Amino acid sequence: SRGIEQLVTSLNEWTEETSKAVESVGSGADATSAPMVFSSDESYTPPSAWQYAVYKPNKKTGLAGWESSYNRFLDCESPLTIAMSPTNGRPIQVNTVVKHIQDSLLHGRPVPLKKLAAIVPPPNREEWSELGRCEELTGLNVEGDPATSGTNGEVFRLTDYLAPIMGADFVAKDFKERTEEEKAKFNHWCGLLNWYLTLRRSKYQPTFQGDDDSKVTAE
Repeated sequence: SRGIEQLVTSLNEWTEETSKAVESVGSGADATSAPMVFSSDESYTPPSAWQYAVYKPNKKTGLAGWESSYNRFLDCESPLTIAMSPTNGRPIQVNTVVKHIQDSLLHGRPVPLKKLAAIVPPPNREEWSELGRCEELTGLNVEGDPATSGTNGEVFRLTDYLAPIMGADFVAKDFKERTEEEKAKFNHWCGLLNWYLTLRRSKYQPTFQGDDDSKVTAE
């Protein structure tokens, strides 16, 4: 059926993107750098919702677009399972489900970060440092209003923020002109940047394996 075909396509695309991202990590930060670690399986609750997080419930369901994925994740469903059978019935990308769960954190909801990180790993120490360097070089405010915190007061764009990593040639290219390797590298860094933005905006202080004051272990 069409639904099954869409599901297979969705899963194949996610698997392919994940594989390419892993292969392309070498063209960036050190993939062997200390991973981010979490002290327990308990959820992290932000001190408050991000001031620019806008809650927009659907008229039919009464829930925001991210909320169903979030609720199901808390009920111990995996992002892969949620992606296969979302509320609207049409399969979606696993990364979309992960983004839904990250969005819930911006709305002040508690999220079991260790559980989420087991699905899509957050930046390691060097990758986190690289993303911080992008913030310094671009001058973009990751905690500001995304409608005006971009280049020259425009909307915040991941491409502009990642320019120091991707290079000026990549930024200037039309999407259709990008090579598969460039797309894989960009998708990889976009995934890491989504983690970075989420944690920064929710006031989470990351800990990495080997930190002197760390009593956590990577599992």
